[in-house]
Amino acid sequence: MPPRYKGSRPTSSVVLDNDPLLALPLLLLHPFHLLSDEEEAKDTGDANMEEGNLTPFGPSFCAGTSGVGPSFQGTSSMSNDEVLAWMMSRMEMLNAHLNGMESMIVDRFQSIEIMHGSLNSRMDTFQGQLHTVIQLLLP
Repeated sequence: MPPRYKGSRPTSSVVLDNDPLLALPLLLLHPFHLLSDEEEAKDTGDANMEEGNLTPFGPSFCAGTSGVGPSFQGTSSMSNDEVLAWMMSRMEMLNAHLNGMESMIVDRFQSIEIMHGSLNSRMDTFQGQLHTVIQLLLP
């Protein structure tokens, strides 16, 4: 297990500081816990487990027999109804976040369209002025 350094921050807080879009997967995993040192010590036989791995369904989460996808044979502290309610809540939060991003993008495009119209108007004005100057310079 790698040592923890003084003043080190969890990866999730670094991601959140740098780019909120990268934090979306972390938002979806929020209620799952990080392995404690005691849980990790119990699970020394699993070579795939590292400090800080998210483990929502216990030690056998990644130890499927078929090798295809995660195995859900481990125990969970959440009932199916709780998992469903939690997932629905997270989906609603994600939907709200995506709606906010969509409105921000729409606002940006409207701003660009307004600026484009303003630039077109200015170019028309300059062309008119240039045409006038050219007419005045001709004999």
